[in-house]
Parts: sequence; structure tokens; C-alpha cells
Amino acid sequence: MHPSPLLSLALIKEASSFLEGRIRRTPVEFSADLSERLGMEVWLKLENLQVTGSFKARGALFALHRMHQEGRDRVATCSAGNHGRGLAHAARELGMKATIFVPASVDPVKVAGMERDGADVRKSAFPGFDETERWALEETERLGIPFISAYNDPLVMAANGGSIAIEVAEQVPGATTFVMPVGGGGHAAGFAYWMKETLPVSTIVACQHSGSSALLKSLELGDAVTEMPPIHTLASGLEGGIGPNAFDVLKSRVDAVCTISEAELRHAMRWMVDHHQVIMEGSCAVAVAACLQERIPKSSGPVVIFISGRNISRASLVDVLSESDE
Repeated sequence: MHPSPLLSLALIKEASSFLEGRIRRTPVEFSADLSERLGMEVWLKLENLQVTGSFKARGALFALHRMHQEGRDRVATCSAGNHGRGLAHAARELGMKATIFVPASVDPVKVAGMERDGADVRKSAFPGFDETERWALEETERLGIPFISAYNDPLVMAANGGSIAIEVAEQVPGATTFVMPVGGGGHAAGFAYWMKETLPVSTIVACQHSGSSALLKSLELGDAVTEMPPIHTLASGLEGGIGPNAFDVLKSRVDAVCTISEAELRHAMRWMVDHHQVIMEGSCAVAVAACLQERIPKSSGPVVIFISGRNISRASLVDVLSESDE
């Protein structure tokens, strides 16, 4: 495994140590139904129970802590929702101001969460993430506000993915296969880096929306596909290109990529309510869907599925739950 100039075990340990006591150590839950279906021991890492409703509180808090140490008091980002919620929460905790640029298609429940924490939320005219991020970068440069990427910042990668990897390794000893949603790559890069450096035999399974599979296309081309055409999906956190820094880490550390359709992820959301009484958003449903569709590699050790968030509006949830699985 080639070393990364961006990530290190030391940086991930620093992030994990800083976050201890500041975020929740989320539980894992055994899935008897998935274990029986797949013939493997399957566990769910319930990061949907994290503060702000998703794992992204981790990366935001660690990155803003570093900026706060440098004397910064204001920060901006572009987010499909969860990173923005994490950044707003972190800014409130640290006494900083946050400006968050969001796509026109953002789930209103995520905007409400950002605004409750005092963030200045600015909605773009574009439905897609990539176009919105270009606008956000232009605006932050004009305003002179430091920008933190939701997925391409090594501090975010170390905390979002690396700190969770440390927890999972302790919670599910002997786990060898890890199934996770991948959009821009900010979580997967930190997670895969830690696992491959400490558990070389581990298998990393990346799950993407079939309409926006930037990681898969990047692996095929050998270079990061940083922009993708916008799509209409409940998995808004997976829409768009992959970060070049994240891809540099992931390209030699991902063992399989599963692509999931909109219908399959919606079915997975209903399945989780029926079988685990767990509400999850569309972005993390792709990981459950990959298991329900039996597309993940067979594993000799326990399998851990990453449940990344629960931030979905009631209207969207009712729409999904009202559909039939027949």
C-alpha cells in the first residue's frame, strides 16, 4: 500500500483523540436478517445516531478546531446538507460564524438544522452539487472567507472516516469487510486508509448511485472525475464528482464498487424501517441495498455496514414508506 501525503495514522489518531467526549461513540447493531440472507455475520454502524444526525459532525468539528487554533473566526462551505449541519454545529460550539452554500434541491430539514445552529445558509440557483460548489468557491473568494471542503480536506477525511474506523475495529473485532456509501470520498478515504494500514486483509466495498458513480468512473479512467451531471435523487449526498485528494487515497484501497438504482435504495430505506425500525436517508441506503441485492463479496469475517445519516424530511420519508415492495 503506497503512503498518502495527505493522511497518516498520526493525524487520524489526533482526530480521534480530539473528538473523544465531543461527539457520540455511536453503537453497532447486529442484523440477524442480513446475516441470514448473506450467510455472513453482519453488523450496522449506526452513525445516524450521531449529533446533527450524521457522521459529518466529526470532520467539521476537527477541521474547525484547527482553524480556531489559527485565530480564524469565520468559515464557509458547500454542502448537500449533512456537512453543512456538522459545520454549523461545530461553529456554534467554537464561537465561530459559518456561511453554508447549498444546492436548490437540498432537503429542507437539513437547512432548518443549519439555521437552528446559527449558520448563514445561502441557496444556489442550481439543483446539482458541482455547479453549486463552483458558485460557492467564487463567492467565498469574493467575500474572503476560508472554505472547508466537505470531502477533499485531509482533516475532514481523518475525522469523518479515520475516527469511525478506530471505533468499528474496537466494536466488531475480527471484522474484515466494510460496506459504505461513497460520494465525494471524504469518509471512505479516511476509513479505508486506517483499515488498510492496520488491517491489510480488509475488504473495502464502495457503494454509489448508478446515476452518479464518480468513484467507479475515476477507477476506470485512472484519474479523479471531479464533476458529474446533476441527478434527481434522495441520495443527494452522493451526487457529484469525487475529490482528487480523496481519490488519491481510495484508488489503491477500494476492493469493489457496487452501483445502486434509485428504486433499490428506496426499497432499502423501507427494509430498514421494517426490520430494524431505523430511519436512514437515501445516501446511506445504497450500502444496505448492496447487501439486500447480494452484490458484496463473500467474507470469512464479520461484515460492517455504515449507516451514515438520518436527515430526511417527513414528506420524503412518507413518500418512500408509502410505496409497495411488490
